[in-house]
Amino acid sequence: MSTSDLARLRAPVEYTDVRARLNTMRAFFGAALTILAITGLTQSLDAAPWVLLVGLYLSGDALWRRGHGASAIPMLVTDIIVIGIISMLRDDPGLIEAVAFLYVLTGALLLLRIPVAIVVIAFAVLVGIPAAVVRPILDPNVSATRELALDMVVVVAIAAIMATLLYGAVQALHASTMRHQTALNAERRAVELKDEFVSMVSHEFRTPLTSIAGFSETLRATWSELGKEEIEEFLIIMRQEAHHLSSLVEDILVIPRIEAGRLRLRVQEFDLAAEVAATSRLVFADTGKEVNAAIPGGVMVKADRGRTGQVLRNLLDNARKYGGDAVEIEGEAGTDIYTISVSDNGPGIAEDDWERVFEHFEQVSKGDSRSDEGVGLGLPIARQLARAMGGDVWYVPRFPTGASFRFSMPLSRIIPQAVAPTTADTGSPEVSTHNPRAEPEPDSG
Repeated sequence: MSTSDLARLRAPVEYTDVRARLNTMRAFFGAALTILAITGLTQSLDAAPWVLLVGLYLSGDALWRRGHGASAIPMLVTDIIVIGIISMLRDDPGLIEAVAFLYVLTGALLLLRIPVAIVVIAFAVLVGIPAAVVRPILDPNVSATRELALDMVVVVAIAAIMATLLYGAVQALHASTMRHQTALNAERRAVELKDEFVSMVSHEFRTPLTSIAGFSETLRATWSELGKEEIEEFLIIMRQEAHHLSSLVEDILVIPRIEAGRLRLRVQEFDLAAEVAATSRLVFADTGKEVNAAIPGGVMVKADRGRTGQVLRNLLDNARKYGGDAVEIEGEAGTDIYTISVSDNGPGIAEDDWERVFEHFEQVSKGDSRSDEGVGLGLPIARQLARAMGGDVWYVPRFPTGASFRFSMPLSRIIPQAVAPTTADTGSPEVSTHNPRAEPEPDSG
């Protein structure tokens, strides 16, 4: 049988959606039978003990099933047997059996798959035969003593249970329709996000690839005519564009690793100032922005060095694109945490967007004002990587204007430094640090 055939055989209503409400009514039915037997309202004294036992059992069964069981079969089979016992206690079967059969038919068709529903209905018919057919045949002289109290309780209770079932079924079907619509909307949004992501990534890839292809073709065609400084400039640009491509690919690949819990971290102790200096040079080379780093040498943190560089790169990249013309990098030591602040003098972020900027593919600017760069992954990835290493990334508004992103990470120790501050060469911007480092260590993957 195919998957589509199995889907057609599913019950129209999930039993768990109506279980509590339905079994509450069954508990009331059992309680009514118990009261009927105790007060002696049934005319047949011989039947009173049976009615009492049936009422107590039905009440206990219903109360237990309010929170247990994922199938309606045990409940319906129990009700069929209970109704069959009550019918056997009656001298004139008829009305009770008709109403009960209608309830079983409705419940089976709504709560069970068609093949199972047919079996349960057939079982109800078989149980009803002794009361409806066999007993009058075996005892044709039986007196038609009507027990009105029992008739009324049973008929009204079964009708109430059936009404509750139908009401619950309508609500469950409506809820199922709403869930289906929500799922369709989510699927539609996922398709839109995928298309938007593909479009943005294609744009991000096309720009550096075009630059690399153009400069390499120029070098190939005019190598002998270009001066040494021009060749060096072209090679630097190509290296920067290649690094941009590599960073983008790494950001995209790290998402499924984090979500799948398979991100490998190589935790080690290293000097944070060196990593900040190297990453700053890489991000702000030839940008013309003023970058001041005030991370003292000797701050030893314990984390994955490659991933730390990736977090710093994304935070600094964000400041480079949106942060005005000046960026400050500061640090603050806590008891066992060291916090880096990447601040700028740009327009800042509206309060409503403080958390939204950490969602995948989100950018504060949209439409025509949207940045030409970025796919909205830098800040979400920075936060996820920081949390994976035992730290965090969050946003703090800067007064009177600007933005500040904080990056916390585990602090190992601080080594006192007697070396005076030096200036690391980044091209145009000035990056001041105590312990600059030439190149960052390769990513640990």
